Amino acid sequence: MKITFSLAFVIAFLSMLFLIQEVHDWAHVITANWLCGCLGTKTFDNWTFCDHCEVSGNVLVLVWLAGPIVNYSLVWLAWSLMRRRNSGGTRSVGFALLFAANPFPNVLAAFGGGGDIPTSFRMLYQRPDNSNHFIISLVSLIIVLALTVPPVLKAVAMLKSNVEKLILLPLFLLLPNVIVKIFVSYGMNLLLKQGFFEEDIFGGTPLLVLIWSFVIALLLLIYYESLPNFIRKKEKRSTLRM
Repeated sequence: MKITFSLAFVIAFLSMLFLIQEVHDWAHVITANWLCGCLGTKTFDNWTFCDHCEVSGNVLVLVWLAGPIVNYSLVWLAWSLMRRRNSGGTRSVGFALLFAANPFPNVLAAFGGGGDIPTSFRMLYQRPDNSNHFIISLVSLIIVLALTVPPVLKAVAMLKSNVEKLILLPLFLLLPNVIVKIFVSYGMNLLLKQGFFEEDIFGGTPLLVLIWSFVIALLLLIYYESLPNFIRKKEKRSTLRM
């Protein structure tokens, strides 16, 4: 396999990374609206229930699970795209999609007992005296690992050289979350605090959030064709026989 970085690929990958993050948060917000009958607030890395939500108890687990359902659906779609029987371009798209879904922070959060899935399990099964806290955390971690590790191993198998595995795998596992924190959690929220397009649209969602979603979706459409060309099979050199 031949790795080909290009500016177009970087733009497409980052656009997909940011867009999936937005869809993840919107899944929480829309599910909460469906259950509560009113829209809560949404910024770039945070969302809330609406003030008049009267739903409580185990039903709210659906809200917490909505986000990871989006991410892990994409993670396993990526796994399907990376199958050997698929074309090199399809496998390359799967590779990019897997890491744009940003699965590694969920693993780190689960190791610490946090994240959407552990939170959901605690809401459902944790006893009032917290006596089964360790078991719930352990089961949640196992589920997160089971959902994450097989697709990552599939991606590792696409990288043939050890140098690529040692460099690209940590790069794609760790860097997306750092980029999201810098560009979205800090950068876009800073613009929002400065008053850029802070007008609320249908509830507590600022106009800047919608503009951001539109721009990254447009960039992904424009530069999508670079994704199939990121990982390609090396062309065999033909030899001339005299």
